[in-house]
Amino acid sequence: MIVAITRFRASPEEADGWVHRLQERSRRVDGHAGFLGLEVLRSFERSPEILLVTRWKDRDSMRAYFQSEDFQRAKGASASQEDATFTMYEVVAT
Repeated sequence: MIVAITRFRASPEEADGWVHRLQERSRRVDGHAGFLGLEVLRSFERSPEILLVTRWKDRDSMRAYFQSEDFQRAKGASASQEDATFTMYEVVAT
């Protein structure tokens, strides 16, 4: 299994808006082969860190989504987060 994490900081004024947009996401990714789930995490800090965590069956499934029109739309909607970082992990134990 692959876990992909996108993380960024939101100003106190923008944090609730980001959380709302992520809660109201289109859910297009849900129908892609190999997609296992998504969580949105928010830290308790004044300028919270927001993490978007997705789980995938394998790297090929995740790559196929990244090449899809659905991903391009989702990426465009979050383009204003210039400081976002993206990291992939392989689950090696549970």
